[in-house]
Amino acid sequence: MQPLSDAQNRDANDDFVQFGSESVRAAVAGARAVPPGKPEPFALADLAKWANEKAQPKRFIMPGFVPAQELTLATGAGGANKSTFGQQLATCCAAGLPMLGIPVQNVTALYITAEDDEDRLHWMQEHICRALHVPMANLEGLLHLASLRGRLGNELCAYDNGLLRPTPTFATLRETIQQTGAELIILDNASHLFSGNENDRGEVTTFINLLYSLCRDLGVTIILVAHTNKAGDSYSGSTAWLNAVRSQIVLERPENAIDPDERVLSLGKANYARPGDEIRFRWHDFALKLDSDLSDDTRAELAEAAAIAGANAAFLACLRARNEQGDGRQVGPSSGPNYAPSQFEGMPQAKGFKRAQLKQAMDRLYSTGRIKSETVFDPKAKRPKTILVEADEPSHNARTTAAQHSPTTPHNASTTGGQHTPIYKYIPGAASEAPRPIDGDGSLDPDGNIHGWSD
Repeated sequence: MQPLSDAQNRDANDDFVQFGSESVRAAVAGARAVPPGKPEPFALADLAKWANEKAQPKRFIMPGFVPAQELTLATGAGGANKSTFGQQLATCCAAGLPMLGIPVQNVTALYITAEDDEDRLHWMQEHICRALHVPMANLEGLLHLASLRGRLGNELCAYDNGLLRPTPTFATLRETIQQTGAELIILDNASHLFSGNENDRGEVTTFINLLYSLCRDLGVTIILVAHTNKAGDSYSGSTAWLNAVRSQIVLERPENAIDPDERVLSLGKANYARPGDEIRFRWHDFALKLDSDLSDDTRAELAEAAAIAGANAAFLACLRARNEQGDGRQVGPSSGPNYAPSQFEGMPQAKGFKRAQLKQAMDRLYSTGRIKSETVFDPKAKRPKTILVEADEPSHNARTTAAQHSPTTPHNASTTGGQHTPIYKYIPGAASEAPRPIDGDGSLDPDGNIHGWSD
């Protein structure tokens, strides 16, 4: 990028004046050449005044997790429901309702997404309101939602030779905050709003300070949603993302959880709270809920669905591990030395599931077409044998005849009247192995995917 000319600098400074942020203008002016004349000193604390005033503890929007008038970084992998969390927290604050069991400050909230369109916002808001038992009309003037998806120029700043320059979108954000009177701002997400190099410490820090200028000038609380990286860190890019903020919350799936819809919210960095605090909850029917908020029947159904999904996944993981080990390590569907459920029990991939549970998983996977039997020639025994493979896996013995390759009926699959035993019904927001709803029930998008399936 070419350096700005003197005229462009004057135009840029005019833009800074229009933005109306003294702290932003001061930061930019300080980063440029020191003007002639005696510089102004930093504003110093008045200790004489402080001596007669009692210091106040840090306020929280969401006690223990989101400090007030600060910038909190909310991170998590794709599908961890960061967006759902942001929109639901904004709704809880606007309605004055607890968020996942924690009382929150009753403030006007603004949720801005650059990833979802208005139809998705509407869909999610309808389900969040249903989960919270709050009429959507009651939130008029208290909750503000905006979609920037498809809008060009969503970046809040640009960089000229390492110097930050706020964009018109930053001015629009500031004006929107002032007009709505919002005190909680949730920005989803950083990759759409930050145009700099995420690995450049200086650019990351100045971007964070730009957002802090809103906290300082307008007295607002900001949550910036961001993705984790592929290496498993709780943020992506320079360590400045974490070092420049005073608070970080992390949304993720609990490690080794059987239920894929379990979630945990924890403190990644906490200058104003005790690190290690966490909340466990679940994604259910396109909203976030504590298990205690569900009925006994729903909890029982979800537990059953999670156990089924977990056993299915464990069986497939064991099958892949054994088949990857090569000839002689395959397992079969019939009782005997190589009976799959017996061989799988005790494997690390079995996740503690017992033989009976793995046998039921095998029957279900047969019924859904996820696995099949295949006849191959055993050169050691010099006779054919039947093994189990995943349905989409290539044949293990290309030398056998077509008849030998054809899938066979499971030798011990549970049947009733010639039909496979039913699996289990679809529960919105339940285990990912559950069957998806049929077309026409209003739950699928034009591409045939469940709305909000991943985030």
